Amino acid sequence: MNITNSETSSSTTTFCAGRYALDVPVGSRLSGGNYIYKFTRLEKPEQVSLQSFEAAIAEKETALKAMKHEIEPSLLRLSLRPDIHSHILVFWEEDFAKAIAEVEGYRWIDGVRFVVKGRAGMSKPGHGTISRQDIVINRMREILANIRPRSDGEIPSEPGYCFEGGFIASAKWGNEEAGIDIDIAGHPDAFISVWFYPLAMSKHDRPLLERMGGVLQSLGRLATSVRVLRSGDRQVGPYRGQEHLATAPNSGGMRGHSFIWETEGEGTLDTPALKIELTTGHRDKDGNPQKTKLTDEQAMKLWDEVLNSFRVRPTTDPQKTSQNNPPSSPLRPLGELAGTGSICPQTGWWRCVDTGNVAGGRRSFFKAGETMPSVVLLGSPNLWQVLRKKPPTYETKTVWTLVDYEEGADVTSSESGSAGENADTQGRSKS
Repeated sequence: MNITNSETSSSTTTFCAGRYALDVPVGSRLSGGNYIYKFTRLEKPEQVSLQSFEAAIAEKETALKAMKHEIEPSLLRLSLRPDIHSHILVFWEEDFAKAIAEVEGYRWIDGVRFVVKGRAGMSKPGHGTISRQDIVINRMREILANIRPRSDGEIPSEPGYCFEGGFIASAKWGNEEAGIDIDIAGHPDAFISVWFYPLAMSKHDRPLLERMGGVLQSLGRLATSVRVLRSGDRQVGPYRGQEHLATAPNSGGMRGHSFIWETEGEGTLDTPALKIELTTGHRDKDGNPQKTKLTDEQAMKLWDEVLNSFRVRPTTDPQKTSQNNPPSSPLRPLGELAGTGSICPQTGWWRCVDTGNVAGGRRSFFKAGETMPSVVLLGSPNLWQVLRKKPPTYETKTVWTLVDYEEGADVTSSESGSAGENADTQGRSKS
């Protein structure tokens, strides 16, 4: 994944992840990564023969067919072949599973096997809509059709999503996430981490500098061992964020660095939440604390060079990129809450928390920007009200939960899952 190209000097290496790129010292290596593209997880491609590729899928399909399900003939629900070297399997993970099905896509290209994994809810489609399973299958078909291998010496010039060993060509930005760790050449104790994920999946309830201030307060006397080298607002390219650079003793008593830059994004798919970190004094592979060779000045110089290089990967066909036509809004996660009187943050189907007899039903369709309404509850009628067919009504405030998106953007909460939520633990564990 690491290369040197014409964009950088001979002393740096360019890495790309998703639609982003950054430069690090030449010889640095990718040491961990996690990639989510349109709610599907991309596994690291592997070199296999076509015969082994086909045999493995046939073996899995046979095994799934042989295992019984509680209400269906077997665990295998569907087997599709979009083209001669692609497969899609839909199956139950357990014999008692009924709500969520696994959807896996496989493609073989020139000796490289790709595996893409997703999940689909089993709710029945409404009138004029397609099922969630079909939505996920169609998404999987699109990904498999546009995926291809990517060598260590290639930074694509066309729009799309980079992941380790591969690339998905796509002009439009989607719900894209990634988390990578890069070991810095010549410094076994130092690594760079880069995460990006949709704004709605950010788990931070306060800006970076507020959170760091709270952390220092909680340390009490130990806070005196932490030296803040720089802290404040910082813009990186078009992204407005905050940075906090500190040095503190590691578990072995040797001083290391913890540099963080973060932005919560601006609420569109092409301005996601971003987080970049530089850590020094990290443990070696045996878990032993290491002493960093970088002075504070050297660490800050390295940090500035890496951070200033972070950018959207340039493409040769900008007219097709959504930078000129960005998505109007991100998808908020299913389970998002909005109370009566608040502004609806996401177009879609919402369900009120009230369990009584709700006039018109508990589910309603609202558009982003509308004011979330109260609900009308139908009470138990007395005899006179029964005769008049007019039960008593009570208007009350409620809390609404996002349960589905509009047609064409439908995903289950299990698909959005924990990818963004776990963004800070992507790749190998460094803590």
